[in-house]
Amino acid sequence: MIDLDSYEILKEKFGYDTFKYPQDYIIDRVLEGKDVIGVLPTGFGKSIIFQVLSLLLEGVSIVVSPLIALMEDQLSALKKKNIPAAILNSNLTYERQEQIYKNLIKNQYKLLYVSPERLENVRFMKYIRSCTVSMVVVDEAHTILWAEGFREAFGRIHRFIDEVGARPRLLALTATATQITLQKIISYLHLQHPLIIEAPMDRKNLFYRVIFEENKFAFIYPYLSKHRKEKGILYCLTRKEAEQVNNNLIQHGFLSTIYHGGLSPEIKNKNQQDFTNGLATIMVCTNAFGMGIDIPNIRYVIEYSLPQSLEDLVQQMGRASRDGGYGEGIVLFSFKDIKTIDYFIAQVEDPLVKKQTIKKRDALIDYCLTKKCRHHFIGKYFNQKIDSCIKFCDNCFKQHR
Repeated sequence: MIDLDSYEILKEKFGYDTFKYPQDYIIDRVLEGKDVIGVLPTGFGKSIIFQVLSLLLEGVSIVVSPLIALMEDQLSALKKKNIPAAILNSNLTYERQEQIYKNLIKNQYKLLYVSPERLENVRFMKYIRSCTVSMVVVDEAHTILWAEGFREAFGRIHRFIDEVGARPRLLALTATATQITLQKIISYLHLQHPLIIEAPMDRKNLFYRVIFEENKFAFIYPYLSKHRKEKGILYCLTRKEAEQVNNNLIQHGFLSTIYHGGLSPEIKNKNQQDFTNGLATIMVCTNAFGMGIDIPNIRYVIEYSLPQSLEDLVQQMGRASRDGGYGEGIVLFSFKDIKTIDYFIAQVEDPLVKKQTIKKRDALIDYCLTKKCRHHFIGKYFNQKIDSCIKFCDNCFKQHR
């Protein structure tokens, strides 16, 4: 079992008396030195696992994270808990980076957040070799598949692990992963006989439905009017579409803001804070928003346009009602959206990756068109047995009302 100190850390730093299974089981296995992949649904508390571990282990834990916003959100929460941590990213001045490096070799941090590209930085490696790296965590590990597209450094994380000295403990965490994705995580990270530990992924408090509507605002306006006092997210596939939707909502008097990769860090941070604090009740965004951002009272997530996969869909809808209250995950389905997805698929050069991407697109379309329970459909896709929900998706509701 875990040393009792882990429960003291959980209580003192996070305010919880007990872990949720399999948080404790994952911590046990990592402490034993096993390579672990943890698959836990959005809102389950993945970050608590490696944050508690970092305080149990000697030296510093390196957290490889895909997005600066995700790192900054976690760092802000860690500061409030008096857990010594830092971020190294391209937004920092040379002088600030140098100060962090000096603090690092003085063992002043338990957690250091970096991008995969930072692991290939010569200056970074110079300093990190003077430290004891106790653990390497790959957060949002499904993004390791980005190595096959626009961020090849994800595919070379294993080189850092090999070069850092004594092999650190390895932990990969994600909310969604098919068998193919799990195998790629194992392959890219060079994991050794990893344990794959999964939590039940069904979000029983979320009502899933698909709306077939070419004129999407015919649904959006009355729905948002009915939910004016609640926080919600509208996901768009492109930056251009997100801008158009956000401007339209503002013109119609909704408290809407926007988030996508084309905005400056200052604007993204301000818009995220406005949404978190309730100055805006609607966040219109691309998939750049949401990973690791802890806003418990989002009551609905609307896929204004189809995402590229069922993995993306489940990740995004899982950001609704992380506090356990009632929430809705809605897809606005239009066959026109499939053309946009096909455009992205056409840009993929690797024939094998393209074939897998087409399979993911087809699974997403099947989810939208199915007449069976949507909770059960999601479970089957991710190899988990999930019973029909009876009344918590549109299909089951129609059958049982």
